[in-house]
Amino acid sequence: MSSFIQRTELKTVYYTPVHCPFCGTRVMGADAEDETRITACPHTLFIAHDTAFEYRSERLDNNLELSALSELEIEQKWSAHRNGIDGFTDEVTVPDAIKVAAYAPAPSAYGSYYGFAPIA
Repeated sequence: MSSFIQRTELKTVYYTPVHCPFCGTRVMGADAEDETRITACPHTLFIAHDTAFEYRSERLDNNLELSALSELEIEQKWSAHRNGIDGFTDEVTVPDAIKVAAYAPAPSAYGSYYGFAPIA
């Protein structure tokens, strides 16, 4: 029986840089000159925001059965989920996967989501 991804939420210090819990790689803003640069390590399953995936690994695509879908079909699949991309990524069942959800405070309520899993 598969268990769903474990999650933790950042609400007060939502702007804190997120690092992989398995190897320590900083996955967003790894370049001091470009805070938006994504640096996915081998443990990174996904990096997403409320409006789109920024990065999806092959392991994520296989786990959520996205491999055979077009980008438009993938967007339709997560946007049809009752909790959007946040709820959609809660359904990941990769063993020992961890999700960090960071929420900007109201009135924004904007979220960023980072998923990681050890390599078996």
